[in-house]
Amino acid sequence: MAIRILHVVDTMLGMGGMEKGVVNLIRHMDPSRFEHVVCVIRSLGVLSDSIPQDRVKLLCLGHTASGFTFLAPRFARIIRECKPDVVHSRNRGAFEAILAGYWTGSCSLAHSEHGVESIDANPEPWRHRQLRRLVYNLADQVCAVSHHLRDYHALRTGFPAGKIKVIHNGVDTTRFGPQEDLRRSMRHRLGIAPDEFCIGAVGRLEPVKDVATLLRAAAQMPGLASGCRLLIAGDGREAKALGELAQSVPELKLRTQFLGEIQGIPEFLNALDVYVLPSLFEGICNSLLEAMAVGVPVVATATGGNPEVVIDGQSGLLFPVADASALAGILERLRLQSHLRTRLGEQARLRIRDQFSLESMVAGYEELYTSLARKSVRGARSAPDLPAAAQPSARE
Repeated sequence: MAIRILHVVDTMLGMGGMEKGVVNLIRHMDPSRFEHVVCVIRSLGVLSDSIPQDRVKLLCLGHTASGFTFLAPRFARIIRECKPDVVHSRNRGAFEAILAGYWTGSCSLAHSEHGVESIDANPEPWRHRQLRRLVYNLADQVCAVSHHLRDYHALRTGFPAGKIKVIHNGVDTTRFGPQEDLRRSMRHRLGIAPDEFCIGAVGRLEPVKDVATLLRAAAQMPGLASGCRLLIAGDGREAKALGELAQSVPELKLRTQFLGEIQGIPEFLNALDVYVLPSLFEGICNSLLEAMAVGVPVVATATGGNPEVVIDGQSGLLFPVADASALAGILERLRLQSHLRTRLGEQARLRIRDQFSLESMVAGYEELYTSLARKSVRGARSAPDLPAAAQPSARE
């Protein structure tokens, strides 16, 4: 009998690395051994169309309330209806699924951390840390996508780092690889000349991604006006402010394109000469892995899980967080040294193939779910009848 997993995520909008990781995982796990139900708390988006709906049940709660709403009763009802062997929640937005799973006592529980909601300058509220510690203690297995993220959450919750399993994100190298035809077609579509030096970034336009540092760095490049182009793909709360920043600098205004959310990520990455990840913090960034798989030289901040992926000077280049001047110097160096770009891109591809393949990620989660499903089911605990709750919408 196949193992049934209930995946609980906050949204399935399209550009987030966590959401893309869930979709990749589901698409590539052995369908004869695993069944999947995906419960989205807030809203669906383009990524939900990538879920194979012929064999995956997709639920959307459509939760839009801005204030606190206790969703554990709704999760408990879903658990009782779909009878999963494993409930797997991801990030703080899905904590209540673990509370509901523990309440029903009918399945094993896993919780994964894929990043952080705040940085040290704006620490997570005390009540959030306490709830996180509670969820970790209730779960049968806690996971993180990088060793740095494991240690980060262990330090802030007091939960033992040794009890947090690290499973790195992986990238599909059959989809993400260097393709000259994609490069030509995408650059033609965007009006980029073959000899223009093209810098790009892709992801959620949120404060933690610090795309403003990339814009400021590009403005400082001596060679910006002599054939450079800056492409920003993604959407988010910072989109308007970033657009205004680019418009306020004449050189950037002429050289910067904001593409919004895009679906053709392999095409976008192939069009680039350099990929930049200027985040203030990262777990393991999927778009960083994808760019490396395409063979694009990458430049990333020396923070979070980035140094676990990028070996500075070998498979990419690292720079200090929020240091626009350092980034500008690196970009100018890469603009002038095509041989360096070639070497870094080749080494990046090899590193992804050897250390961050999709196959290794899928194998890690298949092993996790198999071990959790083998655990003896906890004894049923009496619980009060659940209050009536609106049924989630479903697409099967």
